[in-house]
Amino acid sequence: MKAYKNLDFLSSREARALRILAVYLEPQARFAHYDVADTVVFMGSARALPLDEAERLFEKAQSEAEPKALEAARAEARLARYYDDARKLAFLLTRWSKDLQLPARRFIVCSGGGPGIMEAANRGASEAAGISIGLGISLPHESTTNEFITRE
Repeated sequence: MKAYKNLDFLSSREARALRILAVYLEPQARFAHYDVADTVVFMGSARALPLDEAERLFEKAQSEAEPKALEAARAEARLARYYDDARKLAFLLTRWSKDLQLPARRFIVCSGGGPGIMEAANRGASEAAGISIGLGISLPHESTTNEFITRE
């Protein structure tokens, strides 16, 4: 069996360098296929929530009168501002980029593909009818990418 078809080998410790290289090369090939040349990368907290969701959590914590839950809800509310700011910025950036005179030079929103600020950025680009990229990784507590990433 050829080594590149041997899944046991490809999953082994010895082939880790090949897997790392594939994580780099596969998105690069996909970017070339879709003519993605320029990206604006959003990074930030995976725990930030949209303002409306943070407000619901805060109201629930107030009604339960649990001090620890109330403090956690206050922290969520403080972070929510950044979610909304990232969403608005990605929306404006995408709309601006789509109006550029040179179609080949579009700025595409890119994130780690997770929740929080990353989701906000992909969501803003989606709301501006633009494409957005999510370069997700596998983590035990995050099994999927956010729903606002362009499918391709």
